[in-house]
Amino acid sequence: MDFQRIIQYIPKIFRNRLDEARIRAMTASYDLGGYKRIYLVHIRKTGGTSLNHIFLNLQTGDSASLYENLARSPDHRIICGDKVYVGWNVRYINAGNYFYAFSHTPLHELDLPEGTFTVTCFRDPVKRVISHYNMLMNFQVNKIDHPCMAIEGKWLGNSFEDFLQRIPEEHLLNQLYMFSARFDASEALARVAGLSHYFFTEDFARGIDELNTKTGLNLKPLHIRKASFSASIPEESIEKLRGMLAREYAFLDRVRNMRKDMQQDGTPDRQLHDCPP
Repeated sequence: MDFQRIIQYIPKIFRNRLDEARIRAMTASYDLGGYKRIYLVHIRKTGGTSLNHIFLNLQTGDSASLYENLARSPDHRIICGDKVYVGWNVRYINAGNYFYAFSHTPLHELDLPEGTFTVTCFRDPVKRVISHYNMLMNFQVNKIDHPCMAIEGKWLGNSFEDFLQRIPEEHLLNQLYMFSARFDASEALARVAGLSHYFFTEDFARGIDELNTKTGLNLKPLHIRKASFSASIPEESIEKLRGMLAREYAFLDRVRNMRKDMQQDGTPDRQLHDCPP
């Protein structure tokens, strides 16, 4: 009797323990420029999905299938080759037994283990919020049953103005909130300074090159465009939005200056279900 048939007779609890032991053994050997794992602080609509696909492409070159498997997996964890990927599962993320993981959970709500390479990507705040609106409109217009629509679909109303009135502050100012529950720019800046790497979408390719240098990986830049809907938004609404985002713009100005200072003085960023056949 082969191993697969034998294991069917082992009670589920013991199978789970065997799976966890296998994953711990597999991930113990990871060495990513001195780090044990990589975690993406995935700020929505800032290029994080592209970054996820870039990492998934390391295995089969078919990131779309792997991402779908990860989303469909009950615990949002997959094993592909010698790599363990985790998405959205905070318990697994805090445990640290993975090659690459990501979630939309604010950094201040996580307890990442030592040796985690942390990375994030920022974007112009107005462009990010408009992209979020276009994504939701795309789901609505094309009747796409995305899980986020149960809550976020209610923000749309009948216009972009309705959206601006209804979107919660933690989503409007998400780039700031991901690093400070109090929307405190100084607190958020301190957390960003503690990241292993961060960059902006307008400098995406360079950010990936720097990521390769720091981790010893060979990641290839790509862009995943998801929403086909593009709203026509009046200029006065854009200016209103810009004013609503003033705190986030001020925060990101400080982030840019911090990154620029590190690049100028040479200071590095802060150091330290199986795939288909």
